[in-house]
Amino acid sequence: MTLKQFVKGIESGKYPGHHIRNINGVKTPVSNPDGSKNNNLD
Repeated sequence: MTLKQFVKGIESGKYPGHHIRNINGVKTPVSNPDGSKNNNLD
């Protein structure tokens, strides 16, 4: 899956545990905070 595909999936609600941040003009997927470091995206 490409970054663009993942971003579109998050924006369409396919991945409810994630959201998009705009970092330096790039839409970047990030995990919703939940207190666990084991499920964070690297």
